[in-house]
Amino acid sequence: MSVSLVICAYSSKRLDRLEAAIRSGLDQDLADVEVIVVIDHNPELLGIVSVRFPQVRVVANQGLRGLSDARNTGVALARKDVVAFLDDDAVAEVDWLTRLMAHYADPAVMAVGGGIVPEWPGARPGWFPPEFDWVIGCSYRGLPERVAPVRNLIGCNMSVRRLCLDAVGGFKTSLGRVADNAAGCEETEFFIRLKARLPGAIILLDPSARVHHFISEDRTGWAYFAGRCRSEGRGKAVMAHLVEGARHLTSESAYVRRVLPLAVLRGFGDAARGDLGGLARSVATLAGLGITTAAYVGRRLRLRRAARREVPEFAPIRIVDADLAAGLPDLQRTDPLTGQVHGAAWCLIRDGGQPVKIMDVPLEREILSAEAFHTLVMADRQDRPPPPIAPATGPKAPHVTVVIATRDRAESLKRCLESLLVQTYRDMDIVVVDNAPSSSETFDLIEKVYAPSARVTYVLEERAGLARAHNAGVAAASGEIIAFTDDDVIVDPSWVAAIAANFALSERIGCVTGLILPAELDTRAQVWTERHGGFGKGLARKVFDPRQGHRYGPLFPFAAGAFGSGANMAFRRETLARMGGFDAALGAGTLARGGDDLAGFFAALQAGYQIVYEPGAIVWHHHRRSEEGMRRQAYGYGVGLGAYLTKLVIDDPARIGTFLRRFPAAFRHLFSRRSGKLDRLPADYPRRLVWSERWGIVMGVPGYLRSRAALRRERARLNAARTAKSFDI
Repeated sequence: MSVSLVICAYSSKRLDRLEAAIRSGLDQDLADVEVIVVIDHNPELLGIVSVRFPQVRVVANQGLRGLSDARNTGVALARKDVVAFLDDDAVAEVDWLTRLMAHYADPAVMAVGGGIVPEWPGARPGWFPPEFDWVIGCSYRGLPERVAPVRNLIGCNMSVRRLCLDAVGGFKTSLGRVADNAAGCEETEFFIRLKARLPGAIILLDPSARVHHFISEDRTGWAYFAGRCRSEGRGKAVMAHLVEGARHLTSESAYVRRVLPLAVLRGFGDAARGDLGGLARSVATLAGLGITTAAYVGRRLRLRRAARREVPEFAPIRIVDADLAAGLPDLQRTDPLTGQVHGAAWCLIRDGGQPVKIMDVPLEREILSAEAFHTLVMADRQDRPPPPIAPATGPKAPHVTVVIATRDRAESLKRCLESLLVQTYRDMDIVVVDNAPSSSETFDLIEKVYAPSARVTYVLEERAGLARAHNAGVAAASGEIIAFTDDDVIVDPSWVAAIAANFALSERIGCVTGLILPAELDTRAQVWTERHGGFGKGLARKVFDPRQGHRYGPLFPFAAGAFGSGANMAFRRETLARMGGFDAALGAGTLARGGDDLAGFFAALQAGYQIVYEPGAIVWHHHRRSEEGMRRQAYGYGVGLGAYLTKLVIDDPARIGTFLRRFPAAFRHLFSRRSGKLDRLPADYPRRLVWSERWGIVMGVPGYLRSRAALRRERARLNAARTAKSFDI
C-alpha cells in the first residue's frame, strides 16, 4: 500500500530535529511514500524547509494555528492509501512504515501505530516513572508489549486509512497542542469518534514499528511534568464533553486502577532495595495522578456550567434519500444552489427501494466522497430489516381512498397532491376535505387543477375539527381501504402500495400505520420536533395483536402513540364502521387539540383487529420551523394525550382501576431520564417544553370535557333545528 507521511512543525528552534525527521521519512524501505511537511504559521521556517527539501511537499497550515488543523491540512493534501503521522522531533526506523503497512492486509484494520522510544538528552531522570512516559509523548508502561488492539494511538507514531479519515473527519481544533503549550487528547477524541462511526474498525498497536522521540532539556523537569499532567486532565475533560460522556474513558479508568497502583508499589519496592529514586517515582506517580484528576474535575465542572448557560451552535441538517442499488452520492456540506452550510446529513438508506438504515452523518469536510459515505453505511450496526411483503395484486388488491384534511394551506396541499398522483399503486382515488376554510383558495385549487382529472374529490366540512373532517372524508370515500395523511407531507411513491399489500394479507388487519420522516431539518425547532415526536418507529415491520397484549409492555394498549401517527394511517372501512368513526370531540381544531388518532388505534384494537406498522409506507413531514410553533405543538401533544385518556375513562369508568395499576409504568415513561421518551431528546431540548407537554396532559382532562359538552350542545341545537323545520313543513 502507498503512504502519505505528514510531519507538522511550528518552531525554527527545532529545525535540526525537523530535518532528521524528514530524512527518516525519505529513507524508509517502503517504495511508495510521499512526504508532506506542514508548517504551522511560520513563514520563515516554511521558506527554509522548502529550499532544503525540494523533493518534499512543504505547505503552510491553512487552518487555525495548532497541531490539529496542521494535521488536517496535511490530510487534505494526502493522496495515498494510508496517512501516517510523525512528530517533527522524532526519527523513524527504516522499516517503520513497512511494519505498519503489513497490518493493513486485514480490511478491518483502519489504523495502526507503533512504539515510541524516548531519547533523553542525558540519563533518564531517576524520579520520572515509566508509567508517565505519555507526558513526553512516548510509549509508557501499561501499553501492550505485543501487537494488540487499542482504543487510541499516540500522535507521534500513528497511521490511518485515507478513506477512514474522509469518513470520520479530521482532528478537533478545540483540542491539541498550539505552539509550546502542553495540550493534547486530539488523537484520543479522533479514535473514539472513529470507533463510534465505524464500530467494526480495528485499531492496532505494533510496538515493533518504532520511532525515536527526542526529549528536549526543558521537558525533563518537574515543571513540565506537572504542566503536562494538568493539560492532560483538562484535555480529557474537553474530550469527554465533545464525545458526550465519561463512559469513553474506560482506558484511563483501567490505567488508574491497574497500572498506577503497581507503579506506586514498584517504586516503594525499589526504594526498599536501596534505589532512592524509587521513592521519588512513587511520589511522582501519586502527584501526577492527583494533578491530572484535579484538572479534569475542575474543567469538567466548568464545561457543564457553561453548557447550561450557553445555547449550542446550530447548523442545518441535510436530508438525504439514497439507494445502495443505484450507488451512493457524494455528500456536500454546502448546498450548491442556496449556499446553505450543513453540519450533518440525516440519511435514509434504501436498497432496491426498501428502507434498510436511518443514520446521521456529520459533515466535517466540504465533501464526503461516495466511497467514504459507503464505508460509513456498511459499518453501521443496525440490523438489516427482513424483505418487504409481496405487493397486492389481482382480486386481493383493494381499492384505496386517500383522505386529506386541510385548512387554508393550498400551497402545501398542492405539494402533497402532486406526490399522491405519481403513486405506483393505481387503484386509488383522493378526497380532499376543506375544514372550516376562511377562503375559497382550496376549492379553487381543486376545481382548476385536479377536478378535471376526476381523481380528486372536493368535500366541504364547515364545522372545525380534524376528526369531523376525517369522518366527512370517510363518508365521501369509495374505497374499502381508507388512508389518511396531512396536507403538510410529501408521500413516497410506494406509500399506497405498501399499505394495500398489508391489508391484502389478512382480514384481521384493521389498521396500518407507516414511517414518518422529516422533509427538512433546517431549524433547531424542526430537530426538536423530530427527536421529541418519535415519529419514526424503526425499519422493521411490527404487528400488534390484541390477543397477545402481554408482549408489548405494561402500557399496552393505552400508549397508542407506539403504533403510529395520524399523518400516516389507514383503516378498513369495516373497522371504522365498528369503531363508530372518529370521536368528533377530539382532534386539532377542538378544545382537545388532538388524540383522535390515538383513540382510533385503541378502538381498532378493542374491536379485535390487528394494527400493523409498515416501514415501507413512508411520508415526509414538514415539521414546524419556529420554536414558538414547537412550544404550541408540545403543549398540544400533551392536551391530546390527556383528552384521549379522559375519553377512555368516560367511555368505561372501570378502566380507572387499570390506570391505577399501570400508573408506576406510566410515571416512569413520562419522568424517568432512562425512558425512551426522554432519552431520545437532544441535549439542547428546553426543559420548559417537557413541562409544557406534561402540563398539557393535565389540561387535556378539562379540555376533553369541555369539547364533549360543546359537541352535545351543538347536537342539541341541530336536533332542535330539525324539529322546528319538520313542524314548519
